[in-house]
Amino acid sequence: MKSKALYIGISLFFTLLLGLSPSISAGKKLTHTVKKGDTLWSICEKYYGDPYLWPELWEMNQFVTNPHWISPGDIIKLLEHKEIKLPPVKKVVKQKKQPVTIRKLMGVDVSSFTNVNALGLLLHEMIVPWGKIFDFKTEKILLSEGDTVYVKMYKENIKPGDKFTIYSISDPINHPLTRQPFGYIYYFKGILDMGKAQKGYHIAKISESFKTIYKNDLLIPYHPVSSCILPIPYKDDIAAHIVAAKDKLELLGQYSVVYIDAGSKKNIQKGNIFEAIQERESTSEPLTKETVALPPTILGKILILKATEDTSAGVVFWASKNFTNGVTVRPMSWQKQPKKFANLPSCPID
Repeated sequence: MKSKALYIGISLFFTLLLGLSPSISAGKKLTHTVKKGDTLWSICEKYYGDPYLWPELWEMNQFVTNPHWISPGDIIKLLEHKEIKLPPVKKVVKQKKQPVTIRKLMGVDVSSFTNVNALGLLLHEMIVPWGKIFDFKTEKILLSEGDTVYVKMYKENIKPGDKFTIYSISDPINHPLTRQPFGYIYYFKGILDMGKAQKGYHIAKISESFKTIYKNDLLIPYHPVSSCILPIPYKDDIAAHIVAAKDKLELLGQYSVVYIDAGSKKNIQKGNIFEAIQERESTSEPLTKETVALPPTILGKILILKATEDTSAGVVFWASKNFTNGVTVRPMSWQKQPKKFANLPSCPID
């Protein structure tokens, strides 16, 4: 009799345990409510101990258009065929694993903002050119797209079909705050397609022209820049400055290309978003002339399109008013895709 009662008691215990376990209850959908700071990577690490499962989790949650953009309060469906870590009970639900089609990351096409191949660069040092344009096929002072040119190359093994960026260099520029020499602006003026080699020179054609091209403009190998950008948060804390702008503009605003005095050494990369700000003070007591620091004015928002070791180039995709070189830039804090990008066409990231 005792053994029968014990058997019934154990059976009731396991029935109750099974009924309470969310990982094995029949028809129960396992979910995670997103909290601030969560990512699909961290969710997979938490529940499965394997962050590299994030593409499968992304595939299950079709409402997530970009794995970098999940917001507090979003409900993420979890993978039921994986082992879910729900302490104190761990249970493996064995289901047949369905084939997973990995979706491509989708970015935004910024070609309506700027020509990404004409960004130019700001560098501390002068780079060694690969060659230069020394004459034209026709008697012209200025060159443009479709013109044939004669070039002198300083490197060997140049082949027909090789592409080169045509550029010129600014005079040395000073940092607008320290007034110390900072570097040189490289103006990208067009793209050149190399043709046949002749004795002492090459024949080439200008396939694209961004601005006026002259004799003695220089050449470096062409490296295309994609206009499809995946906006991603900048994780560190940094204060940098706009040193200069494309075409040496002094008054900056929406769609201006700007150069910043920090780059990949400070973990800045393509897709980061920064704010151009102006610090503010206000007098709270006229008699004592006591001043207090107020939140800074946001002058503009900058999307980084290219980063070198010490500098980066970006486009101002939104501006509240015009501003000048020397303003401070700081990382923009965001959870969702910035509203301005909602009007741009999406594009798959390679």
